Amino acid sequence: MNRPSLLRPTLPALTTPAGEGMGSAVKTMDNGRTLYAARAVISGFLALVFCYVTLFVPLPYYIFQPGTADDLQGMVHVQGGGYPESGRFLLTTVGVSNATLAKMVEARFRGYEVHRQTSVRQPGESEEEYGERQHQVMLTSQSNAIQAAYRAAGIGYTIASKGIVVLSTAVGLPAEGVLEPGDVILKADGLPVDAGSKLDALLAGKKEGDAVRLTYKRGGVAMEASFTLRALPTAVEGGRKLGIGIVTADRKAVQATTQTDAVTVEAGDIGGPSAGFMFALETYGLLLADDLSRGYTIAGTGTIDPQGVVGAIGGARHKVSAAHQAGADILFVPRDEQSAGEAKKQAGKLHTSMKVVEVSTLQEAIAYLESLPPKTAG
Repeated sequence: MNRPSLLRPTLPALTTPAGEGMGSAVKTMDNGRTLYAARAVISGFLALVFCYVTLFVPLPYYIFQPGTADDLQGMVHVQGGGYPESGRFLLTTVGVSNATLAKMVEARFRGYEVHRQTSVRQPGESEEEYGERQHQVMLTSQSNAIQAAYRAAGIGYTIASKGIVVLSTAVGLPAEGVLEPGDVILKADGLPVDAGSKLDALLAGKKEGDAVRLTYKRGGVAMEASFTLRALPTAVEGGRKLGIGIVTADRKAVQATTQTDAVTVEAGDIGGPSAGFMFALETYGLLLADDLSRGYTIAGTGTIDPQGVVGAIGGARHKVSAAHQAGADILFVPRDEQSAGEAKKQAGKLHTSMKVVEVSTLQEAIAYLESLPPKTAG
């Protein structure tokens, strides 16, 4: 007869169906894996959403930062070829980009400027209209630069009207949805109108409800449309009483008396007025046999008028950084308290050997360069 062991007491037998204990454990493990996988998928999805929002969703701000310093020899062309330069003239720019959350964080750490889009664009102005306005301002600065250079060089010229360009259309008025920024108006009711004053004169003889038929070009293609004149709010078109709701600018061409002195400028997608001064300096340098650059790398910024007066600009500190990065020897800035002060402060921060020179006119910059000895190698 067997006795129960005093060291190992017997226990009642478990009456579980075969395999049921193992199946419950497997089910528990499967549920854990499923829950873990679901959490991983959700976390991954949320991470993707966060990355997308951070990197790609635009915010209503523009970020201003150092741009480029571009060689003007590839942009300004004299029909007769122009005279060679031993140095370089550089056009400095401010980089402008649409903000995202990631770019806003970067801007804060790098000290870039952040501006609301509404403070940069005009009321009701779209991104496309803002871009076209900047483009037309650039074309005007080129025209002013060529005139200033011709005046300084003693070269005769004339100005020809080349049409009326549309900058923007007003919401709710007849031109909206028909005309687009960049369209060039050539005729009104079959009559040539190559300047805004001529279009104004034609509309002055009409009354509300009358129609005007405009012939215009878009991307080189001639188009035509009729519009019914409407009473305009005073904020549109400089307060005209009747119109179709467009803001325009005149396109002009500066033509040298001698064809070999004809100048063209190809600035690509650079916009705004602050390149005018450097366009004038490069143009003047190409027109005269004397080597104005003296072998130096000369950067600069400033607006210019046809008489050669250099005007204030924005983003001076970013342009200093761009010029310094490009290895400029000299940077011309307008003799304006804010522009010059900001430029010199940034130059001090960079500990640059580049000399910041203030000028009020194109002639003053020319005289400064003519007084320099040629740059020696090294």
